[in-house]
Amino acid sequence: MNKKFKQVWDSKKGRPVLREIKENEKWQFDFGESIGMLAFGQWFPAICHGHQTYMTTYDFPIRLKFVESPLPPDDIDEEKEREYRGWNLPEWIKCAKELEKEGVKAIVTGCGITGTMQRELSKSVNIPVFTSTILFVPVIYNSLSYGKKVSILTVSSKMITRWDNMLLKECGVSESIPIVISGISESDYCETWWSQLNKGFDKKKVEEAIVKVALKMISEEPKIGAIVCECTEMPPYSEAIRNATGLPVFDAVDMVNYVYSLVKDR
Repeated sequence: MNKKFKQVWDSKKGRPVLREIKENEKWQFDFGESIGMLAFGQWFPAICHGHQTYMTTYDFPIRLKFVESPLPPDDIDEEKEREYRGWNLPEWIKCAKELEKEGVKAIVTGCGITGTMQRELSKSVNIPVFTSTILFVPVIYNSLSYGKKVSILTVSSKMITRWDNMLLKECGVSESIPIVISGISESDYCETWWSQLNKGFDKKKVEEAIVKVALKMISEEPKIGAIVCECTEMPPYSEAIRNATGLPVFDAVDMVNYVYSLVKDR
């Protein structure tokens, strides 16, 4: 870890000198990056303006840190993988601590499924951590009329309910909150969605596919009152979903903007 220094006046030398910043002083110093983002290398054409991990999406600076080995090691068993929350937990904790030392005031992550690590990451640092839009499901539910449900739009519904609903529990979504989970990978539009991995993919076709999934979802469950997009690939299509369904839509970019509003200098 690089040391941090501050400039102080040395009266004996009659000039400014650099002094290493003490641990209890570090909170005073940053370079204007209030938000730190933990991400892993996702290199495909859909990473563009409007995507959660594309920095021009935001009107404020973000300190981006790549988790070099984000997934669980290949040599661990199922029990250990569950203990690691489906990720390489020690590596994520290490990177979260580094962001804190580098002066950010809050941390977000670049994949909604990292919500399985919410409590472990939160207790590893002394600044707020927001791993997933699923954290906002309880708030959104409580804002809706009685009897309404919250829809979670995701890539794979199995990842939301894996390990006895670990992701939902970590993010505070209790069984008393009525939710509807819809996975694009389980729909007729799975192939279109994954075309984002290919060079020259048709963004309009992907948008049409995700809108059709959303419309089918609310036609089958008319009590849906709001949609939460779990996947960080979905923000570029949120406006189209909102316009087509007429429902409030909350995505990962909305989450980052919200977190920034909490910690920015005023």
